[in-house]
Amino acid sequence: MKRRRLDDRQLEVAVGSIAQACRSGDTLTAALRSANDRHPTKTLTQLLVHHDSGLGIASASQRVADESAESADALLTINVIVMAATVGGPAEHHFDALAHTLADRRHATAERNAQASTARASMRVMTWIPIVVGGWLAIDDHTVRHTMFATTTGLACLSTGLALNLVGRLWTKSLIAAT
Repeated sequence: MKRRRLDDRQLEVAVGSIAQACRSGDTLTAALRSANDRHPTKTLTQLLVHHDSGLGIASASQRVADESAESADALLTINVIVMAATVGGPAEHHFDALAHTLADRRHATAERNAQASTARASMRVMTWIPIVVGGWLAIDDHTVRHTMFATTTGLACLSTGLALNLVGRLWTKSLIAAT
């Protein structure tokens, strides 16, 4: 996963470089080559290999999309390249917008990861504090220990508390994993 994030970050930088090259007057092909020379990415490298074998930019992009687009960012980049190659017009606007979109996605992902870390920390605290406090009370006070372990009501409360604690932990883990 970390490798994919690095590739997506490099792709974001390369897309900004494509926009800059297009703004400077380079053709789309020259801009792609220049960006890949300065900021090599798997997506652009594969696209240029297919282009060098005789395919047009749009066809080469489609082949890369079909064969090996590894992430949503790579697929979006390929689609914008196809659009720039087939529709024409000032391509730098397309690539500037794409660079902003990729940056927004990266920031949103970072925000979700930060929130997931906070949820993980809260889950650990909320899971262990009742167990630690319950254990401490049971060790410290004979009547609590007797009520908790020697009566039916105490055992029922203890069992229910532990079960709810486990269910809450598993539920929170599943919510975090979905991010």
